Amino acid sequence: MLQAERYKLICTHVHQQGSALVTELSVVCQVSPETIRRDLRVLAKNKKLIRSFGGAVALDVHEVPVIDSWERTAVSNSVDQAESFRKRTEEHPDIKMKIAKSALQFIHPGDCILLDNSSTCWFLARQIPDIEITVVTNSVKIIQALACRDKIRVIGIGGEYSRRHDDFHGPVAESALRNFQINTFFFSCQGLNQEHGIRDGNEINARLKQVMLQVSAKKILLAGSNKFEQYSFCKICMLDEVDILITNKLVSSKYRGDNPRLEIIEAHK
Repeated sequence: MLQAERYKLICTHVHQQGSALVTELSVVCQVSPETIRRDLRVLAKNKKLIRSFGGAVALDVHEVPVIDSWERTAVSNSVDQAESFRKRTEEHPDIKMKIAKSALQFIHPGDCILLDNSSTCWFLARQIPDIEITVVTNSVKIIQALACRDKIRVIGIGGEYSRRHDDFHGPVAESALRNFQINTFFFSCQGLNQEHGIRDGNEINARLKQVMLQVSAKKILLAGSNKFEQYSFCKICMLDEVDILITNKLVSSKYRGDNPRLEIIEAHK
């Protein structure tokens, strides 16, 4: 990522979130905390944001003189509810980055791709070059990650908003999806195994992903080795309904033997 692109991404993220920590921006930009600190000093000097202890604050947020107790509670709750997605981005980031980079080979100019609300797809979104494609997603975080790209057309799926996951779901989202014809759907899961298929811990998310599968020509599952042989509450689909599986390491050769039509890519190789 070029320095100018990083500056733009930092400013966009801080403005949208109101504030951000150095550690958070380091993950977003995939650079060291020291690089982020240098960037923040430059941006603060140019009055793009305001430096704060451990991070930065958006100008309009900093200029609000008084925050009463109700507003403090609302801000605190918002931060707590955002922790779920943030925590996922901090789990196995190296694995997710390897998988995301491997998935780039399946994105081409002119494509219409669909990304689910997973943190792995968030890693993928931030690696996509600025090319002529359309990205459809229900994830607010992915929309934000692509906001500074000039050539990428981004379509956000409406519906019921989840503060915890920072995404949209429900009947409205499902209805909107049925109007699209998608070239490639990238998605992740909470667990998968040969007998019970690809799983999610939330029935609403599982149902939405089932619709995403229905409208997509090619289905690509992005799953780290930690997801194998894990059982979650709801079934999304079976492995034979997926075209490609990208993982960092295949935990057992039985997945190849039992799924001869499934293309399996190990990103570490």
